[in-house]
Amino acid sequence: MNVLITNDDGIASAGILALERILARDYNTFLIAPLKEKSCTSMAMTLFSGMRVERVNESHYIVDGYPVDCVNIGLYSGIFPRIDLVLSGINRGVNMGYDVHYSGTVGAARHGALHGIPSIAASSIRIDPEDGYEREAILIRDFINEYGKNLSSSTVYNLNFPKLLKPPGDLSILTWTKLGRRIYKENYEKKHIIGGVSEFTIYGSQMGYHPEPGTDFAAFEQGLIPVSAVRLNVTDTEELSRWAKL
Repeated sequence: MNVLITNDDGIASAGILALERILARDYNTFLIAPLKEKSCTSMAMTLFSGMRVERVNESHYIVDGYPVDCVNIGLYSGIFPRIDLVLSGINRGVNMGYDVHYSGTVGAARHGALHGIPSIAASSIRIDPEDGYEREAILIRDFINEYGKNLSSSTVYNLNFPKLLKPPGDLSILTWTKLGRRIYKENYEKKHIIGGVSEFTIYGSQMGYHPEPGTDFAAFEQGLIPVSAVRLNVTDTEELSRWAKL
């Protein structure tokens, strides 16, 4: 199986290097990642201008663009053979609940699913751990080994790893969940420049969530590994039904 690996943390991130190192033992891996960090870029894509692409070797490329650009180039530029699975991560920080709308990690996976390729997004609460995300990479490989043949080509499988895994810490603690409801509160620092021009910098963002059973947040807090199936069709069918009855 040919696996395209990308991320939104940049080419030097330990998470993507761990995935490449561990998955290469079982699969044909092709790494294509942004030159710089592109977090919180969702499904942004470069149009109307060129991008610089650097070939490191036949299976390793660097793109001066967004995560979605990386996936698109990996799928359609001819640099790689036919891709069977898109894997985005391992992100430095979780992407649960409504985070999936902002996340460049999830955005890259959604682009793969949008083009009919089974796609996985993986994130961890651990930031640059001493083991270089090897623990997560091994579990992701195990997930692909166990479920890879049954993954839908129109769905993103969003995995998140807590700091402390509930024993035994293997794939048996993976649990299928729905996305929870995130609560956001933002703060900005304002710096006056001249006249009516000011610079606003976001800082001190606070993120909470609504405690609900069966969500990725609930599983995560129990030390389980939540995996949520994120669909591409975001139509609110309940709202359509409500209006049809008015």
